[in-house]
Amino acid sequence: MNTIAISRLVGSEAGAIAKQVAETLGYDLVDKEILQGTLHQYGLTRFGELYTSPPNFLDLANSKNLEIISMLNDTMKALAYRGRTLILVRGGYVTLNGFDDVLNVRLDAPFKVRIDRVMAREGIENPSEAASRVAADDKARMKFVQRFYGQKWHDARDFDLVLNTDVISNSTAEAWIIEALRMQEARPPRSGFRLARDLNVDPLLLSSIEEALARRV
Repeated sequence: MNTIAISRLVGSEAGAIAKQVAETLGYDLVDKEILQGTLHQYGLTRFGELYTSPPNFLDLANSKNLEIISMLNDTMKALAYRGRTLILVRGGYVTLNGFDDVLNVRLDAPFKVRIDRVMAREGIENPSEAASRVAADDKARMKFVQRFYGQKWHDARDFDLVLNTDVISNSTAEAWIIEALRMQEARPPRSGFRLARDLNVDPLLLSSIEEALARRV
């Protein structure tokens, strides 16, 4: 079974869509919480701070930060290796781009739509406050990908499927993601592309992932 990696911006409804896709397919849903639980087992306790704060140029010179990113990449490859997994984390699509058994999806919506959704979801009454919240989250996500992966956030070339959730419903997004996955799984292997299931993965890392998933259950 192939892996799904979803990239998103806050207010794109990605959390709800990812949860439904995972439930329909019987996949394990991996988010920041699972990654943090896995990395903590290796003593990398600053992952949460690095993940949520906009990085600066000095972060690239910090060997501990680079160790965290390297371990994050190894973890995402291990997740893709195990299959039956939906990965909902920033940077996942960059690490897993080029694997023929990983479906890379981006979910987005216009800024104003995402502000309205965040206001409704979080009970924020002031539109300016909600706009600042959304803009700050966008900045953190975009800088994380740009600083540590050298990729422009709005470049859609690395994705198999890009969906605007202001135009389509959550149920339609779910159906299209699953249909795209089935089409990907049915096609013959393509020359020049690797398979995540052929990776050489550390068994201890796989065990740590399973432990983090079990703790959430």
